Amino acid sequence: MADQLRTIRVMVVDDEEPSRSELRYLLEQFEDVEIIGEFISGEEASRAVLTLNPHLIFIDIEMPGLNGIQTAERVSTDTAMPLLVFATAHEEFAVKAFELNAVDYLLKPFSAKRITKSIEKVRGLLAEATTATIKKRDTEETQLQSLQKLAIEYNGKAYVIDTRDIIAAYCTEGQISIQTADKCYYSNMPLQDLQSRLDERLFFRTHRAYLVNIEKIREIVPWFNGTYNLILEGFDREVPVSRQQVSKLKKLFGL
Repeated sequence: MADQLRTIRVMVVDDEEPSRSELRYLLEQFEDVEIIGEFISGEEASRAVLTLNPHLIFIDIEMPGLNGIQTAERVSTDTAMPLLVFATAHEEFAVKAFELNAVDYLLKPFSAKRITKSIEKVRGLLAEATTATIKKRDTEETQLQSLQKLAIEYNGKAYVIDTRDIIAAYCTEGQISIQTADKCYYSNMPLQDLQSRLDERLFFRTHRAYLVNIEKIREIVPWFNGTYNLILEGFDREVPVSRQQVSKLKKLFGL
């Protein structure tokens, strides 16, 4: 039974039609392999990688123009680098191929057994990558959930609030005030410590004394010397933006 984790999207790059035909036939025996393109030159293949997004490229080495090694070096600069299997009649390029992190190095003529071994390697690598992606996503979701709740200790009590309800936090009389729509909470923690416990995508440090929820910003008012004030929903005072933070403010809102 073929591995059902994913369909392996494959490009074949070889300037010789008999070799492409042989490789195509062998790859078509795998239920989880889809040949998404065949190319006779490295130039064509390197351009196609950007639009086809293959998981795997079977690539010859000796080709006119851009050879297989040069093509592999070019596609390896892309963000989502495909896996590489060199399929060639030349043994002398094996070391260079593996320096490019090739999954396998096949000598022509191909055998079904060796192709199977290559596909099994690719399945294992893609499965590992998928597992790592899932773990990373789960970790990020857990971290995000932890950032959405905040316990504030003050006068012997701990108040738990949803951080998305915070409008702004600011320094006042040696402590910080944390304003939500229906209540103001107080804490003795430094504003920097509070900022480190909040989602940086949601909160913006406008000034050494102010931290605001970006989603609560309703107006950006030009002030003097290139600075700005912010008007926030549910907040009864204008919030200053220091000159040092103006560029970040403009970037946030495309100003």
